[in-house]
Amino acid sequence: MTETGIWPYPSYADRRWLGGDRGDDPALATVVRGLRALVRDGDGPAGGDPPGLLHALGQLADIGERVEWAMLSLIGEARCHGVTWQAIGEALGVTKQAAQQRFAPYVKQALDRATDS
Repeated sequence: MTETGIWPYPSYADRRWLGGDRGDDPALATVVRGLRALVRDGDGPAGGDPPGLLHALGQLADIGERVEWAMLSLIGEARCHGVTWQAIGEALGVTKQAAQQRFAPYVKQALDRATDS
């Protein structure tokens, strides 16, 4: 099934998209600036047409993956400094258990790799 119609929010091609690159939400504005910079500096199409949207979507997926890597790195480093899962969960806005279930296996794997080297 194909969805057609007018998207009711500002388009990606619009400077006001998601509040713009200087919007009220500093974290979201940072994502907007970063995505626009990747699209601008990359070799793919830019703009609000389907090829440009798909290129931007791929770039955004890449950013999301790198954010996940950065979060894992910070969490691992925090754990090595004795930061509790409770404190990490609070920083992430989730429970201790949710943080531990999501990240503990990766932290353990990284530490195991480091000691094996």
